[in-house]
Amino acid sequence: MRPKVLIVGAGPVGLCLACNLKRYDVPFRIIEKKPEASRTSKALGVHARSLEMLEDMGLVEQFIENGLKVHRINFYAEGKVLTHVNLSEVDSPYNFTLDIPQCNTEGIFIEHLAKQGVTVERYVELEKLTQDEDGVHVELRKKAGLIEKSTYEYVIGCDGAHSTVRHQLDLKFEGAAYPEHFALADVHIDWGLSPEEMHMFFHGEGFVILFPMRDKRYRVIATVEGKDDAKLDEAYIQDLLDRRTRHQCHVSDGVWFSSFRIHHRMVDEYRVGRVFLAGDSAHIHSPAGGQGMNTGMQDAYNLAWKLALKLQDKGDLLESYSPERLPVGHDVVEMTDRMTKVATLQNSLGAAIRNRLLPVVVSLGIVQHKMIETIEEVSVNYRGSQWVDEYFGSNKSSSRSPFSHGPMAGDRAPDAIITHSTSGKPIRLFDLFRGGHYTLLLFTNSDAKDDDLEHLNSIAEQIRNRIGNWVQCAYITGRKAPKKLPERCLYLDARSTAHKNYGVTLDQALHLIRPDGYIAFRSMPLNVDALNAYLDRIQLG
Repeated sequence: MRPKVLIVGAGPVGLCLACNLKRYDVPFRIIEKKPEASRTSKALGVHARSLEMLEDMGLVEQFIENGLKVHRINFYAEGKVLTHVNLSEVDSPYNFTLDIPQCNTEGIFIEHLAKQGVTVERYVELEKLTQDEDGVHVELRKKAGLIEKSTYEYVIGCDGAHSTVRHQLDLKFEGAAYPEHFALADVHIDWGLSPEEMHMFFHGEGFVILFPMRDKRYRVIATVEGKDDAKLDEAYIQDLLDRRTRHQCHVSDGVWFSSFRIHHRMVDEYRVGRVFLAGDSAHIHSPAGGQGMNTGMQDAYNLAWKLALKLQDKGDLLESYSPERLPVGHDVVEMTDRMTKVATLQNSLGAAIRNRLLPVVVSLGIVQHKMIETIEEVSVNYRGSQWVDEYFGSNKSSSRSPFSHGPMAGDRAPDAIITHSTSGKPIRLFDLFRGGHYTLLLFTNSDAKDDDLEHLNSIAEQIRNRIGNWVQCAYITGRKAPKKLPERCLYLDARSTAHKNYGVTLDQALHLIRPDGYIAFRSMPLNVDALNAYLDRIQLG
């Protein structure tokens, strides 16, 4: 089948997009100008929300097998512990950051695609791009200088900070460079500190942060004076750690050394016509917090199912991509900018204030919880999106919502353990969401009247008829199974965990969960007219 989508760039973002398009059976082509996949660690941390995404894609176990779980970030000043952040407290099945080298991330994606007959076309570079109502017309330079001309319905630029796609669209990449220079090294370190925790040291001459990998290997990033790659070796890193950490250590077996400067830049639009940007082609920022690759992969995750809906004539939500992801990119750029400025303070008074205040601020439970949710990206939401909605009575704007502390429309849908009504087998809500489809959660109670149960069945039937294979329905009740609900998709919530996690306080409620795991629509009390009006408005089905 002729490819309908061209992915430009085969880094983690382009490969993630390719894996997602493949599971939706969208015909695509992925090209990369580099002759081979990355051999260095580059981007390292994969956060909880990205691990949830990888679970949905069926790849999370492979990532965990190849990575190192990091549950804690330690902060030091002048060699002494200031405070720490416990990542284990994040509200996710994956209560850690997974440190895995980028080369391994790319390798897992590439192997997954290869098993399905998809290969990355290398030595292929985008030269020119134009578009009209018939599609996107591209000129590709292939090996030996051959030029290929072809047309696609959509083109996605995942080609990094120096994106050709972005340049062809003539989009501004606003921002600036930080004044500091940074050194990077991947080395083996023997010392008394935990090899499975992240360590960040503040020092008068600059900071150094150590990201753990397997077998006592670390990614070391530090501020340095000027750029001089010739000086970077094990001895240089040994001296730097001796001065800034004040912990006895032995550095050896360096496999990668580099120096660089960092920028914070982003576009003001992720879509121009039939062309989209994702990842570093749309936003670049400080590596503080390890947000870059994660944000880019989640760009791809947001876009893939919307492309599939459009190409299968099931709905057109492509217009929502930029309005939903651009604010996320903006927040990440701002957050990493603040983190970088705090970490690189050289003024002695400012550094003293930072070192005194940081333990106090982090010790506040609400602050630490907010930090963890932000770092692990589970707090990302689309509450401001025009493509999510909710209904809770005739006065929808009333602050007296019947939902009790539950996630709002646009929020990440939480997990919970329920049991199948006939087999008694425990199952997670995330298991129901998995597979790239909408999930209609219909909450009820064990003592519901027959008319109410028939109404639930009617709603499920209407939505199935409207969206078809793009939706799966699940009935969630109390301790007992009502007889008038289909057993194959009926689940018991004996401890009311799912009801509580979704803030359900009335006898019945519904939540429509998007394929990317966010709440598209919620209603309590049930109102099928409001649900259908929402589906009409977003052109779904």
